[in-house]
Amino acid sequence: MKQNFLKLGAGLVFILIFLILLVFNCRPAGKIFDLAVVNGRVVDGSGNPWFRADIGIKDGKIVALKRRINQEEAKEVLEAEGLVVAPGFIDIHTHADRNILEIPSCENYLSQGVTTLIGGNCGGHEFPLAELFARLKKQGMSCNFGSLAGHNTIRERVMGMKMSPPTAEEMSKMKDLLRMEMKAGALGFSTGLAYLPGTYSSTEELIELASVLRETGGFYATHMRNQGKKIKQAIEESIAIGEKNGIPVQISHIKLADEEVWNQIGLITGPVEEARARGVEVTLDEYPYTATSSGFTSSFPQDVFEGGKEKFLERMNDPEIYQRVKATIIKNRLTSSRGIDKLSAIIIARSRKFPDYEGKTLRQILESKGQEPTPDNGADLIIEIVKEGDASAIFFQMDEKDVEALMKLPYTMIGSDGGLQEMGKGHPHPRNYGTFPRILGEYVRNRQVLTLEEAIRKMTSLPAQTMRLKDRGLIREGMYADLVLFDPETVSDMATFQNPHQYSRGIVYVLVNGQVVWQKGKYTGKKPGKIIYGPAFSGQ
Repeated sequence: MKQNFLKLGAGLVFILIFLILLVFNCRPAGKIFDLAVVNGRVVDGSGNPWFRADIGIKDGKIVALKRRINQEEAKEVLEAEGLVVAPGFIDIHTHADRNILEIPSCENYLSQGVTTLIGGNCGGHEFPLAELFARLKKQGMSCNFGSLAGHNTIRERVMGMKMSPPTAEEMSKMKDLLRMEMKAGALGFSTGLAYLPGTYSSTEELIELASVLRETGGFYATHMRNQGKKIKQAIEESIAIGEKNGIPVQISHIKLADEEVWNQIGLITGPVEEARARGVEVTLDEYPYTATSSGFTSSFPQDVFEGGKEKFLERMNDPEIYQRVKATIIKNRLTSSRGIDKLSAIIIARSRKFPDYEGKTLRQILESKGQEPTPDNGADLIIEIVKEGDASAIFFQMDEKDVEALMKLPYTMIGSDGGLQEMGKGHPHPRNYGTFPRILGEYVRNRQVLTLEEAIRKMTSLPAQTMRLKDRGLIREGMYADLVLFDPETVSDMATFQNPHQYSRGIVYVLVNGQVVWQKGKYTGKKPGKIIYGPAFSGQ
């Protein structure tokens, strides 16, 4: 009898403990998420089909990804019904480093859904990176930011504007500077071989300098020597620099930028796919427009710039040299075998010396000056502009069929080749405001060139993979909560070549490291951005 009583008592105690645990487990757990994104269609960046899921965010990271989240467990809830939820877009090719200290709000990029900007492209970067990063960390920024180390910047610091190959001592100094910048956090090494002084360098010089990346890690990004008739040779040089050093190669803003090679995509895919078949990691980036933007100096014979600006101006006083320069400009910039009016195909984007030229074509400028719009007078105008410090210009020189064909390649990602803009200042290329929404609106929804999932992969996980970013570019638990919520039915670019300073439509929310920085067409003022450091960062 006593034993039965003891058994009964033990059973009651067990039941009581079970009920207590059950009651406590059923209690609301409190606010376990800082933010929950609910009821959205998740396109996770992998290229896989979309799926329904809620996202729980805590301390800047994704901590829950499941079919339903109890909204009472979140301090704040973003309703995503009818919206696509994607990883924040990563722009692998920008020039944001030039003025991110002055425009840390990054509004022209946040308004596109871009959460991470990579600067230091085309061979130029803000030197030294350690100082730039320290100032950015102190003042804050609204987007994430990383940078490459630029060859032109390093070469000019060591060699000035010399055309000659580097001496052993100069090469050693350049390697030391590149090594220093990699340890400061550079993601890789970039070249701008159509620009000064990179145009003076040989393939051998670049192979030797890029060898630093064998010890530091990182990738090689290049604005190649040629994007026209010699593009195949330029791609082969780019591949050789990476292949000799066993490092990835990223070819910047790929295009067929000469009407003589329009629609000859094999000039690009041939060498790239042959290299990939050999085991060389080669990727491309592209912006969805038929116009480029840069300065005029690449249209000149490059030897006239050796020694710097004073030497250049001195040479331009020589009538024989002047005529040689003029003939080169007419050939390179102002001649068309297809009957294209080149004077109407070039628009001045920004000019400190001639602000009244901004937004006007060369033809319009000549006519306003009472001059006949001829290639001869156009070349004189370009020389005048460069003598006074150059200007950035927009050049219409690609074919839309090529833009679409290159976009479809599985190893092509999206990059704007733009920079941070002050609303209403200058007349920039519309890619600064519209690149990523243009892909979603024009090339996904309207033309169906890409599927939604593939387009987002090209904006997120593919650039993250190229840069070996382990915690961005996908929607996964443990990843940073960089997210963009957009309306797939309305997302579109509004910026045009005539009126470029226009924010895109359809980007509803943008989150950087878990904080809302763009909300229904407005900047929130928050600055949660982080520095994206490269593989050799010492942390000091």
